[in-house]
Amino acid sequence: MTALADWAFATFAREGLLRLELLHQVDNAASCRVAEKSGFALSGVLPAAPPAFPLNGHRHIRQAPTAA
Repeated sequence: MTALADWAFATFAREGLLRLELLHQVDNAASCRVAEKSGFALSGVLPAAPPAFPLNGHRHIRQAPTAA
């Protein structure tokens, strides 16, 4: 996940990619751990939207690296 996010920011920087969002259901602890270990900070809880999304979800965000 980290490599993919790094690639996306490098590849699409000129097009203005500033952030990536990762969404998963709140009961998916493994996805939450992967998101956090990949630099995606938890930014909030999304309400359920049945039938497609029957449970609440987490939104994780990773900002593009700043130019040094």
